[in-house]
Amino acid sequence: MICFNASDLRPVLIEARTHASPVVLVKDQGVYMLSEKSDAPDNGQPRLIAYAVGCNPDTVPFDEWWHRSRGEFGGDDFVEYLDQDSAIFDRVIDDGWNLEIRADATCLYMNAVEP
Repeated sequence: MICFNASDLRPVLIEARTHASPVVLVKDQGVYMLSEKSDAPDNGQPRLIAYAVGCNPDTVPFDEWWHRSRGEFGGDDFVEYLDQDSAIFDRVIDDGWNLEIRADATCLYMNAVEP
């Protein structure tokens, strides 16, 4: 299971809703979420990105984040587009709950959990 802390994910979700833009779950160099649309490239600011716990290649050694992401999502990189208005994201934004994601061969399962 992969977990996103609400404090990291909340700004990304708010940005996605502000732009009526999908939330993008990415597995490549780490596991992270970002809004498909952002003002960041236009205003010179860095993009808002929320890394999953233990899956940030800037702060976690390669072998650790690579094994964690591969263990949950397999070896292939992917991009998954999620509805920014999903009710599960309300729990993250409004209640400060963390988001857990797990996967099997065909589905992603998301669950909001109290921190």
